[in-house]
Amino acid sequence: MRRFHAALSTASAPTVIIAWVAIVTLAVVSSACVALHPPPPRTADQFVPGERALVDLDRLAQLRARADAQPDALELQWRAATAHVQATLRGHVDQRDHAERYLERAWHIDPEGDEVPAARVLARLLNMRSSVMDLDKLDLQIELYRSLLHDDTPAGQNPTDAQQFQFASFIAATEALASYDQGRTLAALRQLNALERAMQRRASAHPDDIDSSAMAGNFELTFAGVIPVGVDKRLRRGIDYLEVQQDHWQHLSPHARDTARAPNVRSVFALFLAEALLARAEVEAAADRYAQLIALDDQPDTAPRAQIVALARHRLANLDAYAGARELLPPWPSGVTGCVACHSREAELPTDDLHLLPGVVLR
Repeated sequence: MRRFHAALSTASAPTVIIAWVAIVTLAVVSSACVALHPPPPRTADQFVPGERALVDLDRLAQLRARADAQPDALELQWRAATAHVQATLRGHVDQRDHAERYLERAWHIDPEGDEVPAARVLARLLNMRSSVMDLDKLDLQIELYRSLLHDDTPAGQNPTDAQQFQFASFIAATEALASYDQGRTLAALRQLNALERAMQRRASAHPDDIDSSAMAGNFELTFAGVIPVGVDKRLRRGIDYLEVQQDHWQHLSPHARDTARAPNVRSVFALFLAEALLARAEVEAAADRYAQLIALDDQPDTAPRAQIVALARHRLANLDAYAGARELLPPWPSGVTGCVACHSREAELPTDDLHLLPGVVLR
């Protein structure tokens, strides 16, 4: 069977990061009870309003019927899984549970990934749950990421291979979320601090690892938005990481910048950087980045990009009104919306969690 390359690439998965909102809102100086404010849950009709469909729903039903009729047939499970993953990423987020079910079957049939990378795809897809504090499959997610790690990394050290480092980072973040879920809030915060230090060491030792810079920038900007201390430090680090990513875009791994798989990924990350700069009141630098985002000439003409460009134009026209606004963090689009934003060509992105001046409606 031809090996399938995962649709959820490291540099194109903002959803991954928002999952840790629950951890980092813990408390500034104590382990007192805290209110959790994850991104809102999403439904398919928020991305695909009306009666229209972005995928062939009848075909999906046929694929499910064939896979269910032969649950031990890897090829049928994989076909159903990938079709439902793609439908989910295009905006039909109500297909996520189906995608998970067939990915789990494929993983159990081929746990080593000799034929299909089910573990990698499922581990990333499960971030759509954790991003809205649905932790029902958190243990499975940890198990999946651990299955992707090689056994040759010395205990207590981070892998030197770029992809292995990213898997290790996802494990660290997921385990921190598990600690929080178990009521061990201070342990969770220590785990996140250790992850931040590991990302800094990685950037210093491997400045050519642009994919890891993208991941680290995404983490830091989210942490800056939800941890009420050390905001400027994290914001500055996140900006530094994403400046490296944007200024060395062609050095990202090919799958991370593949517009056939994720047509809007560059626009999404360019927006993240511009919004972060504006949140830090670096108005001139933010203006330059918004202008660069608008001027990108190699981007597919998609509905999400049109929304992103409209937002960039609005920010440019109102820079002083938004300068220093910490409500810009974590950057929009986040959670499930961020995942769809990267991968869909036709979906309409919900904006109810987008910080805008009163009365503003983007067009």
